[in-house]
Amino acid sequence: MKKQLITIVLFVLSVSAFAQEWSFGAKLGMGSYNMLELKNFQRYRVRQNDLPLKTTESYPVSPVYSAEIALGNVLHLDKIGIFYTFSSTGSRSTISDYSGRIDLDAIVNGNQLGLSFLKNFYQQNSFSAGAYLEASYLFSFLKGKDYFEITSPAKVTVEENYLFHSNGAGAELGVAAAYRLSPISFQLNLGYLHDFPGKLYPEGTKDQWLAIENSEVRTAWSGFRMGLQVAYIIKSKSKN
Repeated sequence: MKKQLITIVLFVLSVSAFAQEWSFGAKLGMGSYNMLELKNFQRYRVRQNDLPLKTTESYPVSPVYSAEIALGNVLHLDKIGIFYTFSSTGSRSTISDYSGRIDLDAIVNGNQLGLSFLKNFYQQNSFSAGAYLEASYLFSFLKGKDYFEITSPAKVTVEENYLFHSNGAGAELGVAAAYRLSPISFQLNLGYLHDFPGKLYPEGTKDQWLAIENSEVRTAWSGFRMGLQVAYIIKSKSKN
């Protein structure tokens, strides 16, 4: 990750001399996720139990949080930036009655670090609209917990935890509309993220990876993204 971060920072610094303004923004959005292989993995976990567990959550739509530092009006683009995005979703299968309880939980966290590009195709007064592209390094963590509790005749609890990680990449393409009330800008975006996931390795090793029935299990963050960004804009000092 350090190499990717250094590369991104060096790129932005190399073009910063041409920027007419800087912006610092935070974005709150929502994301949908494919997660097909992780959904199959959860079904596999349920099948390993003889009891009729019910899946109450299966990687639903959830909030997405982003922060961005960007340069404005540079290299024929309206914005080039460095961004970080955090996403999280999960699954739960459970059953409980008077004799005890079973919970099979899985939480997957996604972290994106990359470059964003925006080109406006329409601009009038304070309003603008255009297209954007985000290219990112994407690293994920899958946290699982199996919880078993028996209450009769004596209370007994067993808890098993596991952690997997993966490295991959992502590309998000979409449209954005912004309204500027200097020095504040409000930007609404709608796009689609396609990810290129890596294998899920157990913590501390890369000699093994997660698989079921000889089929690899990977994250799949691909899905629609929608968000609202609020940014503070600083004009660059004029050069003599």
